[in-house]
Amino acid sequence: MAYKASATVTSKGQVTLPAPIRERLGVAAGDRLDFDLSASGKLTVTAVKRRSIFENFDEVQLPPRGRAATRKDIDDAIAATVARKFPRPGGRRR
Repeated sequence: MAYKASATVTSKGQVTLPAPIRERLGVAAGDRLDFDLSASGKLTVTAVKRRSIFENFDEVQLPPRGRAATRKDIDDAIAATVARKFPRPGGRRR
C-alpha cells in the first residue's frame, strides 16, 4: 500500500514527517534518514534506524566459568568476537 502525505519546509529547511509516515517507517527521535535525489528530481528517503550497542550483545559469547564474569573475561570475549567478525587482512595481529 502506498502512503502519500504533504509537509511544509520551514525557514530553517526543516520538515516534520507526518505521523502516519513516521509510524509506517518505524522511525523515532535520533533515527537517521538518508536522502537520494535522482537526476530526474525524484527524491527517495530511506529510514536508517539507530542501533544500540546492546543489540549486538548476544553475539558476544562469554565462556561459562561457574563464577561471575570479570572485566578481563568480557574484554577477551569482545576481542574474540571482533577478531572473528572483522579479520585483519593477511591474518596478522598487532
